[in-house]
Amino acid sequence: MRKYLRAAVCRWISRLISNTLQVGVSSDAISDSSRRTFIINLFCLVGVLFTAPLGLLSLFHGYWLVGSGLIGVALLYIGNHIYLRRTQNHVLSGNIILYPLYGLMLYLVYSGGVNGTGHVWIYCIPPVSLFLHGLKRGLTEVLLFTVGLIVILFFMETPFDDLNFHPDLNSRIVYSFVLITFLSTIYEYISSRFNQSLQQVSRKLELAATTDPLTGLLNRRGLAQQYEKVNYSTSNVWLLDIDYFKRINDDFGHELGDAYLKTVAQELTRFLENEQALISRWGGEEFLIILDRPSIQLNLSERLIDVLKNTVVKTNDDQAIQTTVSIGLTMMASGEGIPKALGRADSALYEAKRRGRDQAIAK
Repeated sequence: MRKYLRAAVCRWISRLISNTLQVGVSSDAISDSSRRTFIINLFCLVGVLFTAPLGLLSLFHGYWLVGSGLIGVALLYIGNHIYLRRTQNHVLSGNIILYPLYGLMLYLVYSGGVNGTGHVWIYCIPPVSLFLHGLKRGLTEVLLFTVGLIVILFFMETPFDDLNFHPDLNSRIVYSFVLITFLSTIYEYISSRFNQSLQQVSRKLELAATTDPLTGLLNRRGLAQQYEKVNYSTSNVWLLDIDYFKRINDDFGHELGDAYLKTVAQELTRFLENEQALISRWGGEEFLIILDRPSIQLNLSERLIDVLKNTVVKTNDDQAIQTTVSIGLTMMASGEGIPKALGRADSALYEAKRRGRDQAIAK
């Protein structure tokens, strides 16, 4: 029984920690926003787990000011986590963590903390500051903190002086803090460069996964993803097919066939540049177009047919590659997905082919 109870408690604690750390973290785990939000959640959690017990211990030993400050910081971090959960504002949450932390660390150095150990906590400042505020701003703030540290240790009479430490301790604190800052700077620089490279690779992979490599238009996956993002009130669906495309490949070769496909894609993009439209190469010589229009645009599609009918690709020996297109049109009903509307557009395209091609049919 105890074994199962212990396992259940461990699972509950694990879920609690995981949910706490993931608050406000987007699905893009490698973005700067997600990384900073995760670190803020982690710092809030660790900060509460450390400062709250230390604060209670300080109060127990009669260090009322230090203890109250530590308890106040713990409550501030709890409030900050709740604020981040509700607003997702990681920038302000990062400031709420850092600036009270600067003040608390300087006070711990000034007072000596509990049993003269206050200065041992300042080394968390450089990595946290550089990560949350970046190299430029983070280094500026750490430099200002270092100036404050030097002023307290060398130019002020403080309770820390009454602890009878070795005279070299003050300089050792500053030297070691500068060393930690230097190492944190190197790490953050390498980490940020690596993360930038990772984001670039991620964007390239996403582009490759959603774009047709030949025409540069959206592919099926890309069209589906983009359609989920747009807010079309009503959708006009066109399925366009190049007539007798096989003859182009057979008569002129696949290289010129590809050149013709690219030219058609360019003409489609140019023709619809003033429309709210998604254009994709659906496969082979078929193109699927979704427009934000309230009704079937038969006249517009017929104008497109005339444009593509006059589209010419020249061969090396100056022969003209030229053909027609057929289009099937339909309206996508509210709440209807692409596949169902595509079925009607495909049926309309088949009808256009059956009637002799070089025309648009709506269903």
